[in-house]
Amino acid sequence: MNVCLWLIKVELHFYPLASSGILCVLIGLLVSEASTRPGKNLEEEVSYLKLRLSSLKNRYKFLCDQYTSLAKNYSAPAFICTQCPDGWFQVDDQCFLLTADKMDWLNSKKNCTKMDGHLAILTTKEEHDAIEKESIRFGGFYTSYWIGLTDSENEGDWKWVDKSTLTTPFWNKVKSEPDNSPMAGSEGEDCAVVESRSQTWYDVPCSFTYPRICQKDAIPLE
Repeated sequence: MNVCLWLIKVELHFYPLASSGILCVLIGLLVSEASTRPGKNLEEEVSYLKLRLSSLKNRYKFLCDQYTSLAKNYSAPAFICTQCPDGWFQVDDQCFLLTADKMDWLNSKKNCTKMDGHLAILTTKEEHDAIEKESIRFGGFYTSYWIGLTDSENEGDWKWVDKSTLTTPFWNKVKSEPDNSPMAGSEGEDCAVVESRSQTWYDVPCSFTYPRICQKDAIPLE
């Protein structure tokens, strides 16, 4: 989550002339200060940054609690302060993880379950935008990832891993997806991948191997 952006949104809502921008500048100055402090070895720099990070996290938690309290009095939208485990990225109240290793769809599903999550259920443009950015940051040769969508039970009836019905599709219509290509043979194409750069989906055989995207609920900020 972009803390500075969130602070600006909160304080502009309640205090149009408040100093969110100043706080964000101060955060930037702290980073600059840490990188330019003379006469410090690497171990001291790491300790210093850990201390400052802890301080900023506490400040963020304080502001989250303050917003929650104020929101009740001003009928503002509810906002639950949440966070994701290390290595996961957050979109609203959901955490996502892109993996580098490849598995078939079923084993990918099992792997996400072992991490107390599930294969990704993508329903918004915002989620696809975030996945594209993370995929670029993540690097690697592959840009397609398993998502939690399949029609293995009933051909053409696409359902998510939580058994909900697909309502907002992002199929690649230029290539007439899903096409259940005859080239897949008797197995068919009953599982879906998202191509992160085009933000569109393809149906492919479930036995193919791809990296995956796992998803789980964000946890309350402590």
